Amino acid sequence: MLSAALRLLVAALNLVPRVVARRPQRTVGLHGFPIDGPALALAMRHRAVLLALVGVLLAIAAFDDPWLRRALLVALLSKVSFLALFATTRPHGAPMRRVALADVAALEVLALVVALRTR
Repeated sequence: MLSAALRLLVAALNLVPRVVARRPQRTVGLHGFPIDGPALALAMRHRAVLLALVGVLLAIAAFDDPWLRRALLVALLSKVSFLALFATTRPHGAPMRRVALADVAALEVLALVVALRTR
């Protein structure tokens, strides 16, 4: 039960940016930068959809254990890839640091899920 609740917590975190899919101007509040053209708006909307899909997959895995491995792999790849890009790119504003810290926290929660499932 705790494992499922933790998966739902990380799912909810991944669903936060979904608002950007419909309203790209929300990147100012979420990420700290405005959308300055249609190409960036499209890229950010696509990112929002992909993150929402990770969230949906984790939510499915909270109720359907056979999906757990796939969901954990996708979530892990999503979080680690962002953190790698974050670590190799400068400068960062406070909003992007918050995103990185949220991804670190999500990885810790996912590690707890794995620990709970393997004991």
